[in-house]
Amino acid sequence: MGILRITVDDSVRIDARSARVHLSLKGSSAVLGNAATRQSAEVRTLVAALTAAGIEPDAIEVTGVRLESRSGILGKSQAEYLLAIAAGPDQLPAVLGVLANQPNLSLTELEWVFDAFEASIDATAAAMTKARRKADAVAAAAAAEITGIANISDSWSMPSPRVAFAAEDMMATRALKASAPVDLGVELNATQELFVHLTVDFELAS
Repeated sequence: MGILRITVDDSVRIDARSARVHLSLKGSSAVLGNAATRQSAEVRTLVAALTAAGIEPDAIEVTGVRLESRSGILGKSQAEYLLAIAAGPDQLPAVLGVLANQPNLSLTELEWVFDAFEASIDATAAAMTKARRKADAVAAAAAAEITGIANISDSWSMPSPRVAFAAEDMMATRALKASAPVDLGVELNATQELFVHLTVDFELAS
């Protein structure tokens, strides 16, 4: 009886199931939290335009508010709203088109959303198949036989699925004619590589 340890490092590319567009919007007054979607004129205008493009209001979130005041008086401060808009891959071109036409708005980041856990299940199972094939080959070469599994451990990881927007990209987009396609220099159908690490201890008998 002995132990044969097999390690497999594998990867698979998976598709994004949605995206979150992060942006900042200058406002004339400060309204805190998601109440801004109802009370801030600038945010209301943006929400109305996005809704007309097919985005549900619940998909628009105010993630923060920055206050600017030259006088030091809070009541006379100007607000910069930080927002995140959730959109499916098929909705993303329309969302970017709406944002490109909005004044006082800056895109900051595009965050792709992946279901990495679900993808890791099939990827780990495929790695296990490879581990067993290798174990059988090694055992046969050693005139031994696989009789069971003593231990299995796995882990998976994926790089951060975020893309930063350059300020000049947004300025160039606003300079385009309304009929021109939106091009911010990012892929709208994102895939990401998921890495899987699997270690299996097989039991051997000669």
